[in-house]
Amino acid sequence: MGQEIAELDKELDKIDRVLVSALQSDAQLRLEDLARMVKLVPSSVHDRLRRLERDGVIRRWTIDVDVSAFGLDVLAYIGVQASKSCSKVMPYIEPIAAVEECHSVAGSKGLMLKVRVPNTRALLDLIEQLRQIPGVEGTETSIVLKTQFDRPITLPGASAKAKR
Repeated sequence: MGQEIAELDKELDKIDRVLVSALQSDAQLRLEDLARMVKLVPSSVHDRLRRLERDGVIRRWTIDVDVSAFGLDVLAYIGVQASKSCSKVMPYIEPIAAVEECHSVAGSKGLMLKVRVPNTRALLDLIEQLRQIPGVEGTETSIVLKTQFDRPITLPGASAKAKR
Protein backbone atom coordinates (compact mmCIF):
# COMPACT_ATOMS: atom_id res chain seq x y z
CA MET A 1 0.00 0.00 0.00
CA GLY A 2 2.86 2.43 0.79
CA GLN A 3 4.25 1.92 -2.71
CA GLU A 4 0.82 2.66 -4.23
CA ILE A 5 0.67 5.95 -2.33
CA ALA A 6 4.23 6.84 -3.38
CA GLU A 7 3.35 6.12 -7.03
CA LEU A 8 0.15 8.17 -6.77
CA ASP A 9 2.13 11.02 -5.18
CA LYS A 10 4.39 11.09 -8.23
CA GLU A 11 1.34 11.35 -10.49
CA LEU A 12 -0.03 14.39 -8.65
CA ASP A 13 1.39 17.47 -10.32
CA LYS A 14 1.38 21.02 -8.99
CA ILE A 15 -1.96 21.76 -10.70
CA ASP A 16 -3.63 18.78 -8.96
CA ARG A 17 -2.23 19.93 -5.63
CA VAL A 18 -3.41 23.51 -6.12
CA LEU A 19 -6.91 22.32 -7.10
CA VAL A 20 -7.24 20.04 -4.07
CA SER A 21 -5.86 22.68 -1.71
CA ALA A 22 -8.25 25.32 -3.10
CA LEU A 23 -11.23 22.99 -2.71
CA GLN A 24 -10.21 22.15 0.86
CA SER A 25 -10.37 25.87 1.63
CA ASP A 26 -13.58 26.53 -0.29
CA ALA A 27 -15.48 23.62 -1.81
CA GLN A 28 -17.93 26.05 -3.42
CA LEU A 29 -15.39 27.33 -5.92
CA ARG A 30 -16.78 27.11 -9.42
CA LEU A 31 -14.94 25.29 -12.19
CA GLU A 32 -14.36 28.66 -13.85
CA ASP A 33 -12.68 30.04 -10.70
CA LEU A 34 -10.50 26.95 -10.36
CA ALA A 35 -9.62 27.06 -14.06
CA ARG A 36 -8.52 30.69 -13.75
CA MET A 37 -6.31 29.80 -10.78
CA VAL A 38 -4.42 27.09 -12.67
CA LYS A 39 -4.68 28.67 -16.14
CA LEU A 40 -6.68 25.83 -17.71
CA VAL A 41 -10.09 25.64 -19.33
CA PRO A 42 -12.98 24.52 -17.06
CA SER A 43 -13.42 21.22 -18.91
CA SER A 44 -9.79 20.29 -18.20
CA VAL A 45 -10.27 21.11 -14.53
CA HIS A 46 -13.42 18.99 -14.50
CA ASP A 47 -11.50 16.06 -16.03
CA ARG A 48 -8.73 16.42 -13.46
CA LEU A 49 -11.20 16.49 -10.56
CA ARG A 50 -12.96 13.35 -11.84
CA ARG A 51 -9.57 11.60 -12.19
CA LEU A 52 -8.62 12.62 -8.65
CA GLU A 53 -11.95 11.25 -7.45
CA ARG A 54 -11.55 8.01 -9.42
CA ASP A 55 -7.98 7.55 -8.09
CA GLY A 56 -9.18 8.01 -4.50
CA VAL A 57 -7.34 11.28 -3.88
CA ILE A 58 -10.68 13.04 -3.43
CA ARG A 59 -12.56 10.51 -1.30
CA ARG A 60 -15.84 12.36 -0.89
CA TRP A 61 -17.56 15.68 -1.43
CA THR A 62 -19.06 16.92 1.81
CA ILE A 63 -19.97 19.94 3.88
CA ASP A 64 -18.73 21.11 7.25
CA VAL A 65 -21.64 21.64 9.63
CA ASP A 66 -21.89 23.24 13.04
CA VAL A 67 -22.81 20.13 15.01
CA SER A 68 -24.08 22.18 17.93
CA ALA A 69 -26.98 23.21 15.66
CA PHE A 70 -27.99 19.55 15.88
CA GLY A 71 -27.64 19.39 19.65
CA LEU A 72 -24.33 17.50 19.66
CA ASP A 73 -22.62 19.69 22.22
CA VAL A 74 -20.15 17.22 23.73
CA LEU A 75 -17.04 16.14 21.82
CA ALA A 76 -14.88 13.49 23.45
CA TYR A 77 -12.07 11.08 22.68
CA ILE A 78 -12.35 7.60 24.12
CA GLY A 79 -9.39 5.28 24.30
CA VAL A 80 -10.50 1.65 24.22
CA GLN A 81 -8.43 -1.16 25.69
CA ALA A 82 -9.42 -4.52 24.27
CA SER A 83 -8.29 -8.08 24.85
CA LYS A 84 -9.50 -9.05 21.38
CA SER A 85 -8.23 -7.89 18.01
CA CYS A 86 -9.65 -4.78 16.35
CA SER A 87 -11.33 -6.94 13.72
CA LYS A 88 -13.35 -8.67 16.48
CA VAL A 89 -14.35 -5.42 18.20
CA MET A 90 -15.04 -3.22 15.16
CA PRO A 91 -18.35 -4.85 14.14
CA TYR A 92 -19.77 -3.68 17.48
CA ILE A 93 -18.35 -0.13 17.27
CA GLU A 94 -18.99 0.75 13.63
CA PRO A 95 -22.83 0.87 13.88
CA ILE A 96 -22.73 3.33 16.81
CA ALA A 97 -23.82 6.64 15.29
CA ALA A 98 -22.08 8.75 17.96
CA VAL A 99 -18.66 7.43 16.87
CA GLU A 100 -17.39 9.90 14.28
CA GLU A 101 -13.91 8.40 13.86
CA CYS A 102 -12.14 5.24 14.99
CA HIS A 103 -8.37 4.80 14.84
CA SER A 104 -6.08 1.89 15.70
CA VAL A 105 -3.30 3.38 17.81
CA ALA A 106 -0.07 2.35 19.48
CA GLY A 107 -0.02 2.18 23.26
CA SER A 108 -2.14 0.67 25.99
CA LYS A 109 -5.36 1.72 24.28
CA GLY A 110 -5.60 -0.10 20.95
CA LEU A 111 -8.42 2.08 19.61
CA MET A 112 -9.09 5.81 19.82
CA LEU A 113 -12.65 6.96 19.16
CA LYS A 114 -13.79 10.48 18.40
CA VAL A 115 -17.39 10.77 19.55
CA ARG A 116 -20.10 13.45 19.59
CA VAL A 117 -23.12 13.29 21.88
CA PRO A 118 -25.75 15.76 23.15
CA ASN A 119 -24.63 15.82 26.80
CA THR A 120 -22.55 14.11 29.45
CA ARG A 121 -25.38 11.72 30.31
CA ALA A 122 -25.35 10.47 26.72
CA LEU A 123 -21.56 10.18 26.93
CA LEU A 124 -21.86 8.03 30.05
CA ASP A 125 -24.43 5.84 28.28
CA LEU A 126 -22.09 5.48 25.30
CA ILE A 127 -19.17 4.51 27.54
CA GLU A 128 -21.34 1.89 29.23
CA GLN A 129 -22.37 0.58 25.78
CA LEU A 130 -18.71 0.32 24.77
CA ARG A 131 -17.80 -1.51 27.98
CA GLN A 132 -20.46 -4.15 27.20
CA ILE A 133 -18.73 -5.09 23.93
CA PRO A 134 -17.10 -8.53 24.18
CA GLY A 135 -13.35 -8.06 24.48
CA VAL A 136 -13.41 -4.45 25.69
CA GLU A 137 -11.45 -4.37 28.94
CA GLY A 138 -11.61 -0.67 29.69
CA THR A 139 -11.97 2.87 28.40
CA GLU A 140 -10.37 6.22 29.11
CA THR A 141 -12.27 9.36 28.13
CA SER A 142 -11.14 12.93 27.50
CA ILE A 143 -13.83 15.56 27.03
CA VAL A 144 -12.98 18.48 24.75
CA LEU A 145 -13.64 21.74 26.56
CA LYS A 146 -12.88 23.99 23.58
CA THR A 147 -11.57 23.35 20.08
CA GLN A 148 -8.76 25.86 19.58
CA PHE A 149 -8.69 25.35 15.81
CA ASP A 150 -9.84 22.82 13.25
CA ARG A 151 -8.41 22.95 9.75
CA PRO A 152 -7.53 20.74 6.83
CA ILE A 153 -3.93 19.68 6.51
CA THR A 154 -1.73 21.91 4.34
CA LEU A 155 -0.78 19.83 1.32
CA PRO A 156 2.86 19.75 0.21
CA GLY A 157 3.46 21.39 -3.15
CA ALA A 158 0.18 23.36 -3.17
CA SER A 159 1.33 26.86 -2.34
CA ALA A 160 -1.21 28.78 -4.44
CA LYS A 161 -4.13 30.17 -2.45
CA ALA A 162 -7.70 30.11 -3.69
CA LYS A 163 -9.00 33.56 -4.58
CA ARG A 164 -12.58 34.52 -5.23
